[in-house]
Amino acid sequence: MSAPIASKYRADIDGLRTIAVMSVFLFHANSSWMPGGYIGVDIFFVISGFLITRIIAREIENGDFSLKMFYVRRIRRILPVFYTVVLASIFVGAWVLLPEDLHSLLDSARYAVFFAANVYFAQDKGYFDISADEKPLLHLWSLSIEEQYYFVWPLLLMLLYALASRWNEKLRALKENLIIGFTALFVIAGFVYTQYMLITRPGDANTYFLLQFRFGELMIGSLTALLAVWKSRLGMRMLAYAGAILVFLGLWTLDRDSVFPGVNALYPCVGAAFIIYSGQAGGGGGSTAIHRWLGLKPMSLVGLLSYSIYLWHWPILAFMRYVYGSYSLPWQWILYAFVFTFALAFLSYYLIERNTKGAKLSLGKAFICMFLIPAALVYVVAEKLEASRPVTPKSLELANYGTDVCHGVDSGQCVRGDRNLSPTVLVTGDSHAAMFNSFIDVVGKHEGWAAVVRTGSSCSPVFGFNETLLPVSAQQPCADLKEFVEESYGDYQAVIFASYWAYQLGLIEKGADPLYLTRLEQTLRSMAERAPVYVLSDVPRLPVHPFRQEHFSRIGLLVDRQLSALHMQANEVIRKIVEKIPNVYWIDLSAALSGFDYMSIYSGKPVYFDDNHLNVYGSSSLGELFIRNQPPLLTNR
Repeated sequence: MSAPIASKYRADIDGLRTIAVMSVFLFHANSSWMPGGYIGVDIFFVISGFLITRIIAREIENGDFSLKMFYVRRIRRILPVFYTVVLASIFVGAWVLLPEDLHSLLDSARYAVFFAANVYFAQDKGYFDISADEKPLLHLWSLSIEEQYYFVWPLLLMLLYALASRWNEKLRALKENLIIGFTALFVIAGFVYTQYMLITRPGDANTYFLLQFRFGELMIGSLTALLAVWKSRLGMRMLAYAGAILVFLGLWTLDRDSVFPGVNALYPCVGAAFIIYSGQAGGGGGSTAIHRWLGLKPMSLVGLLSYSIYLWHWPILAFMRYVYGSYSLPWQWILYAFVFTFALAFLSYYLIERNTKGAKLSLGKAFICMFLIPAALVYVVAEKLEASRPVTPKSLELANYGTDVCHGVDSGQCVRGDRNLSPTVLVTGDSHAAMFNSFIDVVGKHEGWAAVVRTGSSCSPVFGFNETLLPVSAQQPCADLKEFVEESYGDYQAVIFASYWAYQLGLIEKGADPLYLTRLEQTLRSMAERAPVYVLSDVPRLPVHPFRQEHFSRIGLLVDRQLSALHMQANEVIRKIVEKIPNVYWIDLSAALSGFDYMSIYSGKPVYFDDNHLNVYGSSSLGELFIRNQPPLLTNR
């Protein structure tokens, strides 16, 4: 065991760090570029396990291991840049984020300073959840795992050496095998337990974020550090190339949908371990093209910056996605993300990392200066920001499309428009019809008619609509709505039909009724034989949440975003169907919608309550703009 413990700088390991950090960066920039790029984190785990175990084992063998100095080195190496990034993220978040999102950031920062960010995010949603792409400190989960490993493994390794020291020098080989054997058992137990939990509790975020499910990965690196160097030059070369193949397979055969970590984590972990092990001196290490390439100056330089690159890249991408409102960023934004990341990483490495990791400090001074004071600063800043940016409930007119609407039920204020009149119009459809309740109030009062508005969640009540494709909670309300519409539409002088056309046509989500368009045409023809039918165009789906857009406008953060064309595509399909049916009329709302700023703000207030539904204020404002700019709704067009 003494052979691999010798300490010598390994440029190829820094090159392997480059592979790890750039894989993660590319995956986070756009997951389609490198589908399994997230395994770069697992490569980091193996590298950390190897280096930490090599240092501890060497010092224990030499009789000069100090737990205090071990933690001093870890504090100097990790915390200064860590706190710089956390505080920078908080200050940017205080400007960019809405209060409720800022409070979530501050909560994650509090957990992070106590090396428990992984615990915080395990309580929330999964790593690959869409909203996760906008959480600035999400990436600290992996750093928390490494920090927790630093508390556990040195003590376990000291215990193993203490137990093995009972064997006399003549039984040294048995002593070494005992330590290696226990370490190997930790690897096996870690992976078996993780795989078992992945099978029995699929989708549980705990299995991605918590130490017990990653411990086996770190222990692969530890085991690699403890094994004696293999003397076969050919064998070491074969391991190097096998390791490269395994890493490559992990990067290009795994993706977001792969069951992970568990057995699939063996690709990057065993691959990285093979590369690290085969690069050791004494067994032909470093003699392969792989090690020479990894040891090139540009590779090792990026490897030296890898810790800072990892810390900076994710907050930059997360804030960009928060502002832009989409996971898919324009190429210019991604280019800026790379430039900013490398610039900040270069500065933090040369101004902070290089100066602090060699600072001569006692454990007490390191603890106070590099942990306690920055942690207290994070807490004080968080408390001040929460007090100055409280989360206030949104007014009802901004937070929904009405609390008294007949949506999924036949109770509430079902009569809209001029309520002094008997209703002569039926308005129906899914939630994109429900959002027009206030619009109908304004337009109906202006034109002198009243309407019964009955709608259902995700339910566009065409005759024969397959409600079994809807969530269970929406199926019975949809069946009831279909029955009501089919039985009563002939009792009205006009029918207004509206729906989330892009959704119903299957352009937004899978699972739409494949016969919807045929059934819609048949329904409109049947209705038009009794009374005129007016089909409303749909509203755009916003590229960014309306409350965010209001906030960005207020702070002067003006961004040009690509508006989704799906609503126009869907509107065009429906319009062509409508215009070939006698007594059915297409009502294009685009002229009225053009009165909204950024398609989501009117007179300084948001007109949507999410990215695709008008709120009460927006619906009534659209009604005002409609009667001001367009012909009457109920006319034979």
